Amino acid sequence: MEFQPVKSVVKAFAILELLTSQTLENKTLTLSEISKATGILPVTARNLLRTLEACGYASRVSHGHYREGDRCTKLFRTEGVLRKLREISEPLIRQTVLDLRESLLLVTMIRNKRVELLRCQADGDDLVDPKWSANENAYQMRTTRAILAWFTDKQLDAYIQTNGLPTREDWPECDALRSKLAAELKQIRLHGGCCDIHGGYMALAVPIMTTGNEAVASLGCYVPIQRTDKPRTAGIYKMLHDCATLIEQRM
Repeated sequence: MEFQPVKSVVKAFAILELLTSQTLENKTLTLSEISKATGILPVTARNLLRTLEACGYASRVSHGHYREGDRCTKLFRTEGVLRKLREISEPLIRQTVLDLRESLLLVTMIRNKRVELLRCQADGDDLVDPKWSANENAYQMRTTRAILAWFTDKQLDAYIQTNGLPTREDWPECDALRSKLAAELKQIRLHGGCCDIHGGYMALAVPIMTTGNEAVASLGCYVPIQRTDKPRTAGIYKMLHDCATLIEQRM
Protein backbone atom coordinates (compact mmCIF):
# COMPACT_ATOMS: atom_id res chain seq x y z
CA MET A 1 0.00 0.00 0.00
CA GLU A 2 1.42 3.36 -1.02
CA PHE A 3 2.32 5.64 1.85
CA GLN A 4 0.08 8.66 2.29
CA PRO A 5 1.47 11.69 4.17
CA VAL A 6 -0.43 12.73 7.28
CA LYS A 7 -2.53 15.64 6.06
CA SER A 8 -2.47 17.60 9.31
CA VAL A 9 1.34 17.49 9.37
CA VAL A 10 1.54 18.63 5.75
CA LYS A 11 -0.78 21.54 6.54
CA ALA A 12 1.20 22.50 9.65
CA PHE A 13 4.42 22.63 7.64
CA ALA A 14 2.70 24.74 4.98
CA ILE A 15 1.86 27.28 7.67
CA LEU A 16 5.40 27.13 9.10
CA GLU A 17 6.94 27.75 5.68
CA LEU A 18 4.62 30.71 5.15
CA LEU A 19 5.44 32.26 8.53
CA THR A 20 9.21 31.84 8.11
CA SER A 21 9.06 33.33 4.60
CA GLN A 22 7.95 36.60 6.18
CA THR A 23 10.85 36.79 8.66
CA LEU A 24 13.19 39.04 6.69
CA GLU A 25 10.30 41.38 5.93
CA ASN A 26 9.38 41.49 9.62
CA LYS A 27 5.73 40.95 8.64
CA THR A 28 2.85 39.36 10.49
CA LEU A 29 -0.05 37.53 8.87
CA THR A 30 -3.72 37.36 9.76
CA LEU A 31 -5.65 34.11 9.93
CA SER A 32 -7.47 34.97 6.71
CA GLU A 33 -4.17 35.68 4.92
CA ILE A 34 -2.73 32.37 6.11
CA SER A 35 -5.86 30.51 5.06
CA LYS A 36 -5.87 32.11 1.62
CA ALA A 37 -2.14 31.58 0.99
CA THR A 38 -2.14 27.91 2.05
CA GLY A 39 -5.61 26.86 0.95
CA ILE A 40 -6.36 25.59 4.45
CA LEU A 41 -9.84 26.19 5.85
CA PRO A 42 -9.87 28.98 8.47
CA VAL A 43 -11.12 26.73 11.27
CA THR A 44 -8.37 24.19 10.54
CA ALA A 45 -5.73 26.90 10.19
CA ARG A 46 -6.79 28.38 13.54
CA ASN A 47 -6.44 25.05 15.32
CA LEU A 48 -3.05 24.38 13.73
CA LEU A 49 -1.84 27.87 14.65
CA ARG A 50 -2.94 27.37 18.25
CA THR A 51 -1.02 24.09 18.37
CA LEU A 52 2.08 25.66 16.80
CA GLU A 53 1.80 28.55 19.25
CA ALA A 54 1.56 26.18 22.22
CA CYS A 55 4.72 24.43 21.00
CA GLY A 56 6.61 27.69 20.44
CA TYR A 57 6.68 27.51 16.62
CA ALA A 58 4.20 30.33 16.04
CA SER A 59 3.66 33.55 17.93
CA ARG A 60 0.54 35.71 18.15
CA VAL A 61 1.85 39.27 18.33
CA SER A 62 -1.56 40.95 18.36
CA HIS A 63 -5.17 39.86 18.04
CA GLY A 64 -5.40 37.75 14.92
CA HIS A 65 -1.82 38.43 13.72
CA TYR A 66 0.84 35.72 13.66
CA ARG A 67 4.55 35.37 13.02
CA GLU A 68 7.10 32.60 13.52
CA GLY A 69 7.82 31.66 17.13
CA ASP A 70 11.13 31.57 18.96
CA ARG A 71 11.63 27.83 18.46
CA CYS A 72 10.88 28.20 14.77
CA THR A 73 13.45 30.99 14.50
CA LYS A 74 16.14 28.83 16.09
CA LEU A 75 15.45 25.97 13.69
CA PHE A 76 15.02 27.79 10.40
CA ARG A 77 16.94 31.05 10.56
CA THR A 78 20.27 29.40 11.26
CA GLU A 79 19.99 26.97 8.36
CA GLY A 80 17.90 28.98 5.93
CA VAL A 81 18.17 32.75 6.10
CA LEU A 82 21.79 32.80 7.24
CA ARG A 83 22.90 30.29 4.63
CA LYS A 84 21.23 32.45 1.98
CA LEU A 85 22.89 35.54 3.46
CA ARG A 86 26.34 33.96 3.23
CA GLU A 87 25.79 32.76 -0.35
CA ILE A 88 24.65 36.20 -1.48
CA SER A 89 27.29 38.08 0.49
CA GLU A 90 30.44 36.13 -0.32
CA PRO A 91 31.06 37.28 -3.93
CA LEU A 92 30.20 40.89 -3.04
CA ILE A 93 32.46 40.87 0.00
CA ARG A 94 35.33 39.25 -1.90
CA GLN A 95 35.09 41.94 -4.58
CA THR A 96 35.10 44.65 -1.91
CA VAL A 97 38.20 43.04 -0.35
CA LEU A 98 39.95 43.29 -3.72
CA ASP A 99 38.90 46.93 -4.10
CA LEU A 100 39.88 47.91 -0.56
CA ARG A 101 42.90 45.62 -0.18
CA GLU A 102 41.68 45.06 3.38
CA SER A 103 40.23 42.00 5.08
CA LEU A 104 36.51 41.92 5.88
CA LEU A 105 34.35 40.00 8.30
CA LEU A 106 30.66 39.04 8.17
CA VAL A 107 29.07 38.47 11.58
CA THR A 108 25.60 37.62 12.84
CA MET A 109 23.80 36.71 16.06
CA ILE A 110 22.45 33.25 16.78
CA ARG A 111 20.67 32.74 20.09
CA ASN A 112 22.26 35.95 21.37
CA LYS A 113 25.77 34.76 20.58
CA ARG A 114 28.13 36.40 18.10
CA VAL A 115 28.84 34.07 15.17
CA GLU A 116 31.34 34.64 12.39
CA LEU A 117 29.74 33.70 9.06
CA LEU A 118 32.56 34.65 6.71
CA ARG A 119 36.09 36.00 6.84
CA CYS A 120 37.71 37.22 3.64
CA GLN A 121 41.43 37.83 3.97
CA ALA A 122 43.11 40.31 1.65
CA ASP A 123 46.20 39.16 -0.25
CA GLY A 124 49.35 40.14 1.58
CA ASP A 125 47.40 41.23 4.64
CA ASP A 126 49.37 40.17 7.69
CA LEU A 127 46.52 41.12 10.02
CA VAL A 128 46.07 38.22 12.40
CA ASP A 129 43.87 39.42 15.22
CA PRO A 130 42.41 36.65 17.41
CA LYS A 131 39.82 39.11 18.68
CA TRP A 132 38.14 38.97 15.26
CA SER A 133 36.62 35.60 16.09
CA ALA A 134 36.26 36.17 19.82
CA ASN A 135 32.95 35.38 21.46
CA GLU A 136 34.34 36.33 24.82
CA ASN A 137 34.17 40.08 25.38
CA ALA A 138 31.87 40.32 22.35
CA TYR A 139 30.83 43.82 23.41
CA GLN A 140 34.28 45.03 22.35
CA MET A 141 33.66 43.90 18.79
CA ARG A 142 32.28 46.66 16.58
CA THR A 143 30.55 44.01 14.49
CA THR A 144 28.56 43.11 17.61
CA ARG A 145 27.73 46.72 18.38
CA ALA A 146 26.56 47.37 14.82
CA ILE A 147 23.92 44.65 15.25
CA LEU A 148 22.91 45.50 18.82
CA ALA A 149 22.26 49.12 17.81
CA TRP A 150 19.15 48.00 15.91
CA PHE A 151 17.83 45.62 18.57
CA THR A 152 14.46 46.37 20.10
CA ASP A 153 14.32 46.88 23.87
CA LYS A 154 13.02 43.33 24.25
CA GLN A 155 15.81 41.90 22.08
CA LEU A 156 18.43 43.90 23.98
CA ASP A 157 17.08 42.67 27.32
CA ALA A 158 17.32 39.08 26.07
CA TYR A 159 20.91 39.69 24.92
CA ILE A 160 21.83 41.17 28.30
CA GLN A 161 20.20 38.24 30.08
CA THR A 162 22.43 35.87 28.11
CA ASN A 163 25.66 37.88 28.10
CA GLY A 164 25.35 40.35 30.95
CA LEU A 165 26.08 44.06 30.65
CA PRO A 166 29.39 45.17 29.15
CA THR A 167 32.15 45.52 31.70
CA ARG A 168 34.01 48.80 32.05
CA GLU A 169 36.91 47.13 30.26
CA ASP A 170 34.73 45.98 27.36
CA TRP A 171 32.96 49.32 26.86
CA PRO A 172 34.11 52.07 29.26
CA GLU A 173 31.51 54.61 28.07
CA CYS A 174 28.67 52.34 29.22
CA ASP A 175 29.93 52.24 32.82
CA ALA A 176 28.24 48.80 33.18
CA LEU A 177 24.79 50.46 33.06
CA ARG A 178 21.93 49.53 30.74
CA SER A 179 20.85 53.15 30.31
CA LYS A 180 24.31 54.17 29.11
CA LEU A 181 24.52 51.09 26.88
CA ALA A 182 21.24 52.14 25.24
CA ALA A 183 22.58 55.67 24.78
CA GLU A 184 25.76 54.40 23.11
CA LEU A 185 23.77 52.12 20.81
CA LYS A 186 21.54 55.04 19.85
CA GLN A 187 24.60 57.02 18.76
CA ILE A 188 25.79 54.09 16.64
CA ARG A 189 22.35 53.90 15.05
CA LEU A 190 22.38 57.64 14.30
CA HIS A 191 25.80 57.32 12.63
CA GLY A 192 24.79 54.24 10.64
CA GLY A 193 27.46 52.03 12.20
CA CYS A 194 30.79 52.10 14.04
CA CYS A 195 33.96 53.94 13.07
CA ASP A 196 36.48 54.46 15.86
CA ILE A 197 39.85 53.34 17.20
CA HIS A 198 40.08 50.00 18.96
CA GLY A 199 43.55 49.24 20.23
CA GLY A 200 45.93 49.73 17.34
CA TYR A 201 43.18 49.46 14.72
CA MET A 202 40.61 51.65 13.09
CA ALA A 203 37.52 49.54 13.70
CA LEU A 204 34.63 49.91 11.26
CA ALA A 205 31.35 48.01 11.10
CA VAL A 206 28.02 48.58 9.37
CA PRO A 207 24.72 46.68 9.68
CA ILE A 208 23.10 44.59 6.98
CA MET A 209 19.43 45.43 7.24
CA THR A 210 16.19 43.74 6.25
CA THR A 211 13.29 45.69 4.79
CA GLY A 212 11.73 45.36 8.24
CA ASN A 213 14.58 47.48 9.67
CA GLU A 214 16.21 44.54 11.46
CA ALA A 215 19.99 44.13 11.50
CA VAL A 216 20.41 40.53 10.39
CA ALA A 217 24.23 40.77 10.30
CA SER A 218 27.12 43.22 10.19
CA LEU A 219 30.12 43.78 7.95
CA GLY A 220 33.36 44.75 9.65
CA CYS A 221 36.88 45.88 8.80
CA TYR A 222 39.81 46.35 11.18
CA VAL A 223 42.61 48.44 9.67
CA PRO A 224 45.95 49.04 11.44
CA ILE A 225 46.05 52.77 12.12
CA GLN A 226 49.52 53.10 10.59
CA ARG A 227 48.15 52.34 7.12
CA THR A 228 45.13 54.61 7.08
CA ASP A 229 44.21 58.25 7.56
CA LYS A 230 40.98 60.21 7.84
CA PRO A 231 40.14 60.35 4.08
CA ARG A 232 40.96 56.66 3.54
CA THR A 233 38.96 55.66 6.62
CA ALA A 234 35.98 57.62 5.28
CA GLY A 235 36.38 55.85 1.94
CA ILE A 236 36.47 52.42 3.58
CA TYR A 237 33.39 53.25 5.64
CA LYS A 238 31.51 54.28 2.49
CA MET A 239 32.53 51.11 0.65
CA LEU A 240 31.32 48.99 3.56
CA HIS A 241 27.96 50.73 3.38
CA ASP A 242 27.85 50.28 -0.40
CA CYS A 243 28.61 46.56 -0.05
CA ALA A 244 25.96 46.18 2.68
CA THR A 245 23.40 47.92 0.46
CA LEU A 246 24.10 45.53 -2.42
CA ILE A 247 23.67 42.56 -0.08
CA GLU A 248 20.39 43.99 1.21
CA GLN A 249 19.07 44.49 -2.32
CA ARG A 250 19.80 40.87 -3.24
CA MET A 251 18.30 39.39 -0.08
